[in-house]
Order: sequence, then structure tokens, then C-alpha cells
Amino acid sequence: NYSEVYKVLPRHWPISLIEPFVYRSLGCQAHEYRTSRIVKGLRELEWARMRADRVGYTRRIVKLTSGTYCAFCFHPFSDSNCSVATSGEVYHTQCISQIT
Repeated sequence: NYSEVYKVLPRHWPISLIEPFVYRSLGCQAHEYRTSRIVKGLRELEWARMRADRVGYTRRIVKLTSGTYCAFCFHPFSDSNCSVATSGEVYHTQCISQIT
């Protein structure tokens, strides 16, 4: 860590002696900072994509008819409480909890 090295350098040393080290350390720190900002941006982008995908799944309209059956227990739906898998299969809420 460059800050630890700065602390142990004698104060009487001339700047010209440590100038190459200072330039190198500042360059490395700037590079690390820029790299971390890029990584953070990519993580935020991935998070936004996942949120958009999730909204797409949670905002889907499912039409339950008398011919709609649970993909787990194969019983018809008596009410509108259901869960939809990403594959489009419809499950009773109690059946989906048994699967996961």
C-alpha cells in the first residue's frame, strides 16, 4: 500500500529523489480508481437488467380458465392465487413452495 510507504519515508529526503515513486503510485491509484468505477458501473447495469427482467415476470397477466391446471399437482385452480415460473408454467402458491 502506497500510503504506508509514504509514512515511513524520511521527511528530510528531497522530492526529486522520490518523484518517480510518487508519479508511479499516483498513476496506479488513479488506474485502480477508474477500474473500480467501471466495475461498479457494470454491476449497476447488471442489477438494472435483472430488475427489468423481474418486472417483466411479475407484471405478466395470466388467464386462468377451467382448463388451466397446476404443473406440479395437476389440479385445477379454484382461486386466482398462483405463481408463474419463468418457463410460463402455472403453479398453486402452495405447490411452488414445495418445489423450492
